[in-house]
Amino acid sequence: MYKLTREWSFLYLQSRPLVYLVMQRTGGHFHAGNLATIYYEQRQLDMAIHCYNQAILCDSRFVEAYNNMGNALKDAGRVEEAINCFQSCLVLQANHPQALTNLGNIYMEWNMISTAASFYKAAIAVTSGLSSPLNNLAVIYKQQGSYADAIACYTEVLRIDPTAADALVNRGNTFKEFGRVAEAIQDYIQAVTIRPNMAEAHANLASAYKDRY
Repeated sequence: MYKLTREWSFLYLQSRPLVYLVMQRTGGHFHAGNLATIYYEQRQLDMAIHCYNQAILCDSRFVEAYNNMGNALKDAGRVEEAINCFQSCLVLQANHPQALTNLGNIYMEWNMISTAASFYKAAIAVTSGLSSPLNNLAVIYKQQGSYADAIACYTEVLRIDPTAADALVNRGNTFKEFGRVAEAIQDYIQAVTIRPNMAEAHANLASAYKDRY
């Protein structure tokens, strides 16, 4: 989700009446979207949802407004409406990776694992720079005992961000469960090098050394 700086957020909130006037006179979906983003970041979800609705009324093809309103609705506990927003986003842009991932997350929470995996795979197929569907798909593979596939997902996450300490620990855990303890140790060492205060990495490294020796 696009974020405004604190200074711009302050100016938008201070000039809210003017923003609404501009929206009315110019079809200002951009301004409504920015105002909604501010409210979302402040966890004023009802106001965020209202502003995203206004943005969509100004421009019914405002793809990001549908996706962002879906996030706000989900956070507000209005999950069915969130699904409708993500689906509307995909009608306008079938390969929208965030909307695909967001739908996957909902179905994952509902324990509809196969459906969730299909959305994560669809998101991965249309982008090479988004790590969240890879992380979540890795969790599914690991739960299913498909350790090699899980490792491949975590490896791709680390290609996107080589400093992702969480991905290193998760891949290390998968290596360890797969019986590849030496590789797990290397991942844990790299994780604590990147994030020296990461307690989980230190604990898992100690456990891996114990298992190895």
